[in-house]
Amino acid sequence: MPLGFLVVFSETGSQVTLEEFQDWYNNEHVPLRMNYLKSFLTGARFSAADSLKPTWLALYDINDISTFHHESYTRLRANRSHREAALVVRLEVLDRRTCEVLSDSGMSPVSSSLASSNPTTYIVTHGINVGPDGSIDDWTKDAFEKLRNVKGWVRTRSFKCIDNLKTGTSVAGNGPEEQIVSKYFILHEFENPSAPDSPEFNSIVASRERFDTVERRSWNLYRAYPGIAQGNMPE
Repeated sequence: MPLGFLVVFSETGSQVTLEEFQDWYNNEHVPLRMNYLKSFLTGARFSAADSLKPTWLALYDINDISTFHHESYTRLRANRSHREAALVVRLEVLDRRTCEVLSDSGMSPVSSSLASSNPTTYIVTHGINVGPDGSIDDWTKDAFEKLRNVKGWVRTRSFKCIDNLKTGTSVAGNGPEEQIVSKYFILHEFENPSAPDSPEFNSIVASRERFDTVERRSWNLYRAYPGIAQGNMPE
């Protein structure tokens, strides 16, 4: 089966303090996955660099899309702690998207990507809506070729969203349109924040005939987590 990828956007809102949110994420939520599940290859969290919301983004490389339905993972959500259950319902936004990897420009020697040894510190994400006469393969083939000429670019991957769920105090009670997300999710990694400001990069990701770029966001690395799959468990 294809490699998996997990994308989680979140916003604390007025009912959860940042201190409470970070303590839960860093000391409970992430360790239960990274420290015990070899299927979670990497895990990293990012904070918004563009002053937009949601403010937080978590990304995880998963060994196989079947993990999303495996008991070792699903039981974590089914048997949440009282603290997690009480916190999640108070978040303003929790936008979870499970994906499969479609294409990858390849690892770069300048970064370990989302792994904790030498993680990428700046990323840009966006969705792609493909028109009836286009294909995501066409978009990525063209993008990969041109991105190699963008100074400071590290890596780009494309993913297909196979399931998603938005919850939160700002979502509850809204219609089904709130659950609509782009079918394709794109992750670009850079050496520094100035690289994606270049005209070369902006022309690559700009909307054009057959391809509509949506939800473009910029993010700074908050933390890349060690884990059992990386062989660097914290003591």
